[in-house]
Amino acid sequence: AAAAAAAATAASATISAAAAASAVLPQLAIGVTELTMANVLSTLPLAVMWVLSIIPCCLGFVNPVYVFSVGYGLSVAAQGAGLWALACASGVWVPALCAAHLAGAIFYGVRLGGFLYWRSIKWAEWGKKAKNSPEAKAQTVWSRIAVVLCCALLYAFMCSPMLWHVQAANAIPSFYQPVIAAGVAVQWTGALVEAVADHQKSAFKFSEAGASRWCDTGLYAGVRHPNYTGEMMFWLGTFVAGLPAMTVCGWWPLVPAALGLSFINYLMTSQAKGQDAKQEERYGTIPEYRAWVERTGSLFYKNWY
Repeated sequence: AAAAAAAATAASATISAAAAASAVLPQLAIGVTELTMANVLSTLPLAVMWVLSIIPCCLGFVNPVYVFSVGYGLSVAAQGAGLWALACASGVWVPALCAAHLAGAIFYGVRLGGFLYWRSIKWAEWGKKAKNSPEAKAQTVWSRIAVVLCCALLYAFMCSPMLWHVQAANAIPSFYQPVIAAGVAVQWTGALVEAVADHQKSAFKFSEAGASRWCDTGLYAGVRHPNYTGEMMFWLGTFVAGLPAMTVCGWWPLVPAALGLSFINYLMTSQAKGQDAKQEERYGTIPEYRAWVERTGSLFYKNWY
């Protein structure tokens, strides 16, 4: 519920920034050679990312909650796939690291969207929470339109590093390649960590022990919220992989990208604190639970800090 309200508030506050980004984007190709994607795709504004994001978010008209779950995952996948398709249609060679950057978003989005849909129909607990969430109360057409547009804009900001990467992929100096490679590695690692953590927790919840016990197996043996850790790693890697392109395009692209990264980091840390509080209330008097909390970190292994 808190995540939904934060998403709508953060996205609403940045609508004017999106308009400004779209207005200046054609100027970002200035100074780039004729053979770069920035020139070939100079008509590709941030507004296109918004449109790509809106399409999956329209699932909110089927179920308002889907804007923040299934629609969220598919929005990321749609933006990655859409950018790749537009890049290929331009006839310009897509560097391997740029392709890996986009492929990471497609993998992450399709996997997460599928998992969240499965969870919505299989987890009775999730269904009860969803019905009581603020977004579920957006029943009028206009309220749903507002939620879809605001959330889609936020997701476009979060994915914008991929846009800048596609635009300037062939103009990035070679000494930046290790930075891009590191970003893509963190992006894919985060996506895989989250996938494993989601699978382990869902399997545990459907086990006999999961009915009355917290999940402390697999990745959860050392970290209490590895799924959130993977989410943060994915978005950090997505940002870093696009950072060199931002220096080519100009520093303005940092604005929407940094806003998106800041939001997801705030959301994941606040969600982790909220989950810790709920589990403390439910299991806090159990010695075994207390011991698990003492030896684990919330988002990272305790011996890392």
